[in-house]
Amino acid sequence: MSSTPRELAGHRDIPLGPSPFAATGPSVVVAVGYAVACLVWLVAGDRLPGGRWIVVHIFTLGVLTVLIWSFSQHFAARFTSTAPPTHGRRTQALLTVALAIAIASMLTGRAIEAHLPLVLGSAAIMAIVGVNLVGLRRLRRRAVGTRFTWVVRQYELAHVAFLAAAALGGALGAGWIPGQLFTAARNAHMHLNVLGWAGLTVMATLSGFGPALLRVQIEPGDDKRAGTAVSLAGFGLAVATVGFLVTSIGDGAGPPRVLAAGGLLVYGGAVAVVSRPLLRAARRTDRSPLRWAVAASLTWFLVAIATDVVVVATGANGGWAALGVMLLVGFLAQLVLTVLLYVAPMLRGRSFAARDRVIARVERLARIRTASLNLGVALVVVELALATGAIEAGVPLATVGWALVVGAVVVHVVVLAWPAGGGDGSVRSSTAGRYRRPPV
Repeated sequence: MSSTPRELAGHRDIPLGPSPFAATGPSVVVAVGYAVACLVWLVAGDRLPGGRWIVVHIFTLGVLTVLIWSFSQHFAARFTSTAPPTHGRRTQALLTVALAIAIASMLTGRAIEAHLPLVLGSAAIMAIVGVNLVGLRRLRRRAVGTRFTWVVRQYELAHVAFLAAAALGGALGAGWIPGQLFTAARNAHMHLNVLGWAGLTVMATLSGFGPALLRVQIEPGDDKRAGTAVSLAGFGLAVATVGFLVTSIGDGAGPPRVLAAGGLLVYGGAVAVVSRPLLRAARRTDRSPLRWAVAASLTWFLVAIATDVVVVATGANGGWAALGVMLLVGFLAQLVLTVLLYVAPMLRGRSFAARDRVIARVERLARIRTASLNLGVALVVVELALATGAIEAGVPLATVGWALVVGAVVVHVVVLAWPAGGGDGSVRSSTAGRYRRPPV
């Protein structure tokens, strides 16, 4: 006997069990809050303390670090079929709050030039990340499955890169690095943070989670090739870091610069190996509304690494600003938004009907949001790289670009934060039904 529409609707309003991403919920809330603060500082410019430094670090610490810290626990447990390294959501929620406070202390200390909150905040951040590193190592040793244990090992290396970067960053902020070492230490700090902490984590995660984002099956052998590639990326980054630090000797040219550029070239080859199957899948499938954002993020990553190699090899210091926009906005910010949009239906939807409403909202104007963000990034990069001045209307390209970026990010945040309830549970999108049960 077939079910009536009323019975089907009632079934779809049955409450769902806990989301598989439930433990990451507090970190998502913290990250969204810091993302809003980042937008405020970006729009306000020099009217708020800290300037560009505070905008960059609100994002890299308040958004990236909080999410990497939390999601690495989730994915490590999934990839190894073991219990998470923290025991219970209450413990993880408390640690998330502690991490958020430590980051606020560090940022405040830097903005008002107060060394005590800066040092205390930095030390607390390093301690919390260090605890996570120990937990991940124990988890890997208890792994039930071995196919993706290499992912957890790369998470551990990324944590080590963060700790090294944080130590350098704290020393730089406190003024403990002498003048002749400052530039070398800053370059090493930036690369360990962006390419180590974020880059290694992203590459390792996408090797197993990327197909789920795109709603496709992982191709045989792709995970093994990715594992080898990410290991080479870690080696390349280590070589590049040594090259950066050695450039403090003499005029910074010659073999040290070649060493740093060579390490980055190895890293770039690894990015190409990891990205290739995902870009191919994004081009061929139409099952995921997020595929264009995934493809755009990886494309910016590839372009940024190629640019980084050229900048380091030639010493063209004027390219750092454009490179930063490509990496932080085109690659990382866009990928963070994409992942959060993927998990939003599972975090926000308490029933199948509510989940469908969130999925439909994620789908709606997805291409336009992605196009706006990437066009904005492109305009900013062109302005910074070529110093084009202004368009015919007399408005700088970077101003138009940042307006598009901020607008797109605001819309993404609204999609994430808007309540899932209300309505009759109907899905207006013609394709939402196929995403009703997203893979984890």
